[in-house]
Amino acid sequence: MKVLKFKIVIILLLFLCNVSIFGQDKKNTSQNNSYFSVAINYISDAVFMGRKDSISAPYLYPSITYHHKSGFYTKGSLSYLTKSDEGRIDLYLLTAGIDFNVKNFYGDISATKYFFNDNSYTVLSQVEADITASLLYDFKIVNVSLAASSYFSNNNNTDFFLSSEISHDFITSDKSFQVSPTAGIYLGSQNFYEEYYIYNRFGSRSGQGHGSGSTTTIETTTEVVIQESENFDIMAIEFSLPMWYTNNSFTFSFLPTLAIPQNEATLAVDGEVFKEELDETFYWMVGINYKFN
Repeated sequence: MKVLKFKIVIILLLFLCNVSIFGQDKKNTSQNNSYFSVAINYISDAVFMGRKDSISAPYLYPSITYHHKSGFYTKGSLSYLTKSDEGRIDLYLLTAGIDFNVKNFYGDISATKYFFNDNSYTVLSQVEADITASLLYDFKIVNVSLAASSYFSNNNNTDFFLSSEISHDFITSDKSFQVSPTAGIYLGSQNFYEEYYIYNRFGSRSGQGHGSGSTTTIETTTEVVIQESENFDIMAIEFSLPMWYTNNSFTFSFLPTLAIPQNEATLAVDGEVFKEELDETFYWMVGINYKFN
């Protein structure tokens, strides 16, 4: 029965797939010239696969990208936590990858290294690196794509994810403004989430205050197990409305998203078993990008 369920999910992925931001970035693969770009973005909360910390994590993150005309690119960014009493750089990211296109196919392969602050409380705070591959096909009426990722955590645990979306582009005649209504389904395992619970919610840092003025850490020895950590299953369904406006070298973007988490974790904390409660989350991102041709 599980094998049949997995096959059905894969079939659905092949028909319902597109990574919305990648759908916009596919235009970069047709560039004839190399370029640098700088950007600054703000996101209202750190949400991953429908999961988030009980305390919101709004980030301001500047980035710089070099994109070679061959398709090779590198990117560096940092995430500044803007939460009251939490002002700090919470994460550094380094990415290298290559994108390409063949007619209506667009692809992207990248590797990212994460450097989290020891006090970070986001659900990805125990992740060290990821490798991601994306493939998109532009059917003109809709864009469909599939993204596969492996995430590597501090304790040598690995998670595998499949991201799948479908979208349609509405573009003005001068191509300066675009809106792409998007629906997506996200699948994966939960080893990263188990480690987050161990080190942030119930584990060694559960006694440490989140405030920047707190310097005392209370060590605990709580045993935490997520029964579904190794299972590959649907984790979230999302609906978003990404939009972009381009004026010369500037691009302004806005991305509102509704994340609906699926398959709540069954937690065993010091032998006591309970089901977590996950709520829908609305979050958004706004940003500005400048390209130096």
